[in-house]
Amino acid sequence: MKKIYIGIVFTVIGSLVFLGWVLDLVVQDNTEQTLPADLVVYQKMMAGMAKSLDQLKDFELAAQVTKFSEQFQVSVVLEQTANLALPQTLDKQLTIHNTLVLQSGEATHFYYLLTAHPNMLLSMAIPKESDEGYLQDIALTLVLYLGISLSLVAWLVPLTKRLSLLDKLAARFGLGQLDVRIKPSRFSYIDGIESSFNRMATQIETLVADNKLLAGSLSHDLRTPVACLRFGIEAALDCNDIKQKTVYLHRVEQELTRLENMLEAFLEYASMERNGLSLSPAEHDLSQFVTSIANELTPLANNKQQRITVHKPENAISLYFDGHWIHRAILNLLSNGMDYCVNAIEIQLQETEFDWVIKVHDDGKGVPVDKRDSIFEAFVTANTSRTRENTNFGLGLAIVKRVANWHAGQVKVETSTLLGGACFSFSLPKVSPLISKEISPK
Repeated sequence: MKKIYIGIVFTVIGSLVFLGWVLDLVVQDNTEQTLPADLVVYQKMMAGMAKSLDQLKDFELAAQVTKFSEQFQVSVVLEQTANLALPQTLDKQLTIHNTLVLQSGEATHFYYLLTAHPNMLLSMAIPKESDEGYLQDIALTLVLYLGISLSLVAWLVPLTKRLSLLDKLAARFGLGQLDVRIKPSRFSYIDGIESSFNRMATQIETLVADNKLLAGSLSHDLRTPVACLRFGIEAALDCNDIKQKTVYLHRVEQELTRLENMLEAFLEYASMERNGLSLSPAEHDLSQFVTSIANELTPLANNKQQRITVHKPENAISLYFDGHWIHRAILNLLSNGMDYCVNAIEIQLQETEFDWVIKVHDDGKGVPVDKRDSIFEAFVTANTSRTRENTNFGLGLAIVKRVANWHAGQVKVETSTLLGGACFSFSLPKVSPLISKEISPK
């Protein structure tokens, strides 16, 4: 972080010095050389003295010059022109303009030729002011640059602290501490970068956890169908009875079908995070959307002697969401309810201040309280009497949770107040984060 401080301070101070130098050059090249205001007064005084001396005779000049010195408290001297040794260029300037101003380290010298007395020269030396004013200017300049530097440092401290913290957390994250996150701060200048880091860390942690879970589940769940396949093939090979051989082969086919479905479900879940980066939100009527899904499952529910009822408001519910994945999530919730209900499923659409909530009630045994958090994790079943998906792969409700997260919604389970079984609540925000501008629901 020292490089940031040094770089910015030197850049700003260097820019000020450089620009000041360039502007001085521009001013010098485009403006006439003039004397400071205090010396202009002396120059005019000398001009007045010379004009007055031009009206006098030679023998009166010395007395008048002495009188000028006493009157104006300045050092005025009358000299012979021949006594002044000047370079040719300065001598020519004095001859043409009758006046010359020379500055040295100790004083400023004014020279005037007397027009009526060409061999006489009036000179006056004005001592330079002490270095106190010059030193004061330097001190004030240093104070200015120091103040700018301190202001920059004060502005940089919060930035460098947050950058240093972000750097340390990124290093820890790279070493395998995938749960590290940067806490938001209202004094941060890079809150957008910090939020992006947290989102990235969450996505990577989820992907790594899913990969580990997927690998562990595959290695565990594949053992049973592979063992069954081996047993069935060996039995078929050893069996001479054609009918019995056919039975074994049918069992092998069933295990292959189950194995194929399992692999398809696992691979689909593994690719969901990538699918979540390419959602296609569109405007939908949530009421009509849910009703359509319920109608799809009605024939299957009738075959199971079950009843699906939808309670919805009369007005349309306009929301923005990805139709494919919300359809998949609601379908999973309803299928899950049909697997474990006795006779009835009721769907409610309820409005809160910021969300619309889809509630799926059933009259089954419900979900134990100690299983309500883990039931939405992948490859985890609540208990032997109730799983999360009718395919028994433990992915149905995990998909529901992930779809809810993509849409900035939530999913939870509790006891149904209507039917006494389970009640799954799936919420969608009224203002979708998937679109760039806020659109209020109708």
